[in-house]
Amino acid sequence: MVNFIKQLLFLLGYIFHHNHNSKIIYYHDCGKEYSWMGTPMDLLKRHFEIVRESHYEFVPEINKHEGQVMVCFDDGWAGIYDHKDFFVSQNIYPTVFIAVDLIGSKKHLTVEQIMELYKLGFRFEAHTWSHKSLDTFNYEELVHELKDSKEELERIFHQPFNAICYPQGHFTHKVHDLCQKIGYKKQYSSINGAYDDLEDKGIICRNCNQYSSPREFKWMLNGTSHIFRQRLLKLHLRPSRF
Repeated sequence: MVNFIKQLLFLLGYIFHHNHNSKIIYYHDCGKEYSWMGTPMDLLKRHFEIVRESHYEFVPEINKHEGQVMVCFDDGWAGIYDHKDFFVSQNIYPTVFIAVDLIGSKKHLTVEQIMELYKLGFRFEAHTWSHKSLDTFNYEELVHELKDSKEELERIFHQPFNAICYPQGHFTHKVHDLCQKIGYKKQYSSINGAYDDLEDKGIICRNCNQYSSPREFKWMLNGTSHIFRQRLLKLHLRPSRF
C-alpha cells in the first residue's frame, strides 16, 4: 500500500506539474563496493539515458531556466574514481561535494585521486569539515565547519571555493546567513525541485535519485519533484541553537 501511494504521488506530480525546468540530480557513489548509498551502474546509466531521451542537456553548471541537468555526488566516495572513464566517455563532469575530514579516509577519495579527477574536468565544492549536521553546532564550531573547511580546500586546489552543500541536508537561518558572510555564493540543499525554485531564499534545490527506478526518475525529472519541495523544506530547515 505504501509503495502504491508513493507511485500515485509520483504520477500525479508528473501529470499536474509537468515541466522542462533545469534540475540538479544527485547521488552518493557509483556501485555498492564502498557505500550502501551507492547506485548500481546499470541504474545510473539508465538515468542518464532518460535525461537525454527527455531532451535535457548535461552541463557542469546550470545557467538556463530550462533544459539543463547538473549531476552531483556527495561526500567523495571512491567509486566515483573507479568509474571516471564512464563519465568522461559520456561528456558528463559531475560536481563532487567533499568534506575535509573524509578526504583520504577509508573508502573515500584521496587527494591524488581528487586532483586527477579535477584535471579531467570534474568539479569540487565544499561539504564542511566534519560532514556533521550543521544544526548541531554552536557559533564557534560552525565557523570552523564552514570557514576553516573553505580555506583548507582553497589551499589544496589553489582556487576559490564559492559553493557549499549542507551535510545531511540540514541547515538553519543562522547557517544560511553565515555561509553568505563567509563567502559562499551558492548554497546547495537536499530539497527537491527545479534548480531555481527557492532562488528567492538563496538556496538551490537538488533531487536525490540514488534509489529511483527508471519510471520514478522520469517522473521526477519532468515534474514530480515539485510536490515534495515544501515538505522537505520543513524537514531540513531546523531551529538555530544560538
